[in-house]
Amino acid sequence: MSFLKSIAITFGTFSAIPVPRVEWNQKNMRYMMAAFPLVGLVIALVSLACFVFGIRLNLALSRPISLHLIALIFTLLPVFITGGIHLDGFMDTCDALASRANREKKLEILKDSHSGAFAVLGCVLYFLSYYLLTLEVCDYFFGSQSSSRFANFFVRFMNFLPLVSVFVMSRLLSAFAVATFPIAKNSGLVHTFASASARKFTAIFCYLFFFLISSALIYFWHFLGIALVGASLSIFCFYFIVAVKNFGGITGDTAGWFLQMCEIFDLAIFVVFTFVS
Repeated sequence: MSFLKSIAITFGTFSAIPVPRVEWNQKNMRYMMAAFPLVGLVIALVSLACFVFGIRLNLALSRPISLHLIALIFTLLPVFITGGIHLDGFMDTCDALASRANREKKLEILKDSHSGAFAVLGCVLYFLSYYLLTLEVCDYFFGSQSSSRFANFFVRFMNFLPLVSVFVMSRLLSAFAVATFPIAKNSGLVHTFASASARKFTAIFCYLFFFLISSALIYFWHFLGIALVGASLSIFCFYFIVAVKNFGGITGDTAGWFLQMCEIFDLAIFVVFTFVS
């Protein structure tokens, strides 16, 4: 029962999906970080549903759907499901890192509710890059050459799976970071989540499931799987270095920054493989 309440708190905090209100206490929040990857699983499943629907609709219509429209849907889908909570942290972290100020000032910038020039610039560049990369993916799966590239629908579907697995992997790593990385402040959401959650259980749980997903990616998709796992772990290590060097540890904002960076870099890796395959 406490795990179900933890799931409700997780989705209530990290998504825009309506869930029953649950009291925030140590018992109910014990497994909330372990449940965090479930939000990524929902994004992955909805993306897969849109992928299947898009292919079926394209086959049924005499005029194919615009690739730009499909790319826009896939670009905005994670934002709609999460409510943009991670983008908020991404923007705040962009502002803080660009300030080149001392650690205390950077932490103050993270707390500031106003968006600076570098936050806006970072957000614009992020969405522009994400949209263009997604457009390349859509051309690969939905474009005029896709029918000759893929023997059947099942092959096309299986080739799309590694891309959506990133939403789960990034959240497994993020939850692992909350359970193991130093916390920058003795206050804030990350400190609250880390203090209330079963940190050892969360770390082991996330490690095991990341290992299982990574093994499946490498076993079924070989070099693409190795590249996606390697990129995720590289950004994860970079996240640790940046957070500790600039802030003395992680915060809720840096966690959001990591998620967005991990997902867009893995998307870029996938696009590179579409060009060479």
